[in-house]
Amino acid sequence: MNITEEINTPIIQSNSPFGAIERKIAFRYLRSKKNQGGVGLISLISFICIMLAIAAMIIIMSIMNGFRDEMIDLTIGSEGHMFVASSNLEPDKQYIELLEKNLSALPGVEEAFQFTQNFTGIQANNQFGLAKVIGIAPNNLKDFELVVSNIIDGSINKTTDGFKQENIITVGSGLANSFGLEVGDSIVIFSPNSRQTITGPMPIKKSYTIGAIFKLGLYQADLSNIYMDIDQASLLFNKGLHSGEIQVRLANPDMLEQIRSDIMNIVNEPIFIQSWKDRNASTATALRTEQIAMRFIFMVVVVIAVFPILASMIMLVKNKSKDIAVLRTLGVSRSAVLRIFFITGITIGSVGTFSGVLLGIVFCSNVDHIQSAIEFISGVELFPEDVYQLSGGIPSKVIWVEVFGVAFWGFLISAVATFFPALTASRIDPVDALRYD
Repeated sequence: MNITEEINTPIIQSNSPFGAIERKIAFRYLRSKKNQGGVGLISLISFICIMLAIAAMIIIMSIMNGFRDEMIDLTIGSEGHMFVASSNLEPDKQYIELLEKNLSALPGVEEAFQFTQNFTGIQANNQFGLAKVIGIAPNNLKDFELVVSNIIDGSINKTTDGFKQENIITVGSGLANSFGLEVGDSIVIFSPNSRQTITGPMPIKKSYTIGAIFKLGLYQADLSNIYMDIDQASLLFNKGLHSGEIQVRLANPDMLEQIRSDIMNIVNEPIFIQSWKDRNASTATALRTEQIAMRFIFMVVVVIAVFPILASMIMLVKNKSKDIAVLRTLGVSRSAVLRIFFITGITIGSVGTFSGVLLGIVFCSNVDHIQSAIEFISGVELFPEDVYQLSGGIPSKVIWVEVFGVAFWGFLISAVATFFPALTASRIDPVDALRYD
């Protein structure tokens, strides 16, 4: 080897991209103190910012998902997820029963049953009011977990067994309280039909006995819902004729389109299908809008949280300009310099993102204990049950696809914020940097 070749040979031999040498220099910059041109304090602040932003995003999204499921389970679940009805004004009873059986057998369907629903007047203790009378078969009421698990007085088994024999009904706690009723008391339910008498038409009404009282935690349902045997309801409101409407409850309320398609494949005559989104269009729109808006807001929060990383990298590049010049004169390529500073910045973002994901999941998994601890320290109940209807505390539901999306977003934004200062570092001219140092 001649002298010229020896002079032109780099002191630092070529290194594989993101190899040991580049990582060692990058991590050395992260550990360097302020008097050594490092930005350790700002890096720590950057780490904390990205960690808290990612954790907050996961926590809020999980609590929103929990509230959404709670709302659907109560508000929508008390009414049903899908409704199927024959287009025939007087549907064949056998066909409706067969359709009910076929719907119950569909994947994703928890139960399907015939029901009727009528708004009518009621009377008890010399008071008049309005109620929603829901006709349902006794065995279906026993399987209605939302009602069965919220009986506060009486027995649902006794109620359903005596539906036909004793005209026993189940009423909401709000309705019972407003009329001063207890289990065993009577209530008169009016029919929209009338019968002709000598003195003229007279309204049809019938007295029923309260067998059980439920409390769903929903103001409107507790105040107005009454459950009675579907045959009794049909006699009272529709002269014994069944409407043929079937209520379908799903394991996942969001599988509407798939279930709708499955239903259309098993019927052989025209039917009407409605979903909870159709009947509660404003609620469904509000829930969807809230989801989109909150996710957008927290994406912006994560973007803001990476600005300290950007600032720390800019300062690091400025403080290490002499080091960059020395590395370049030793034969380190521009791309290697870029990778060194990129590793430095992306390490802060990656560790912060991972820590934020871990913190968010731990918080969501222990939200009940955290709520209890805060209430114990502050001496204040955060979410009173009578106001927020949250008997089980703050609801939380972690959706892992969303967690992965949050982690990816945090990593992506950190990488983008790191890339441009690293690119600037790679373009520093070693001659100029050494000349003015």
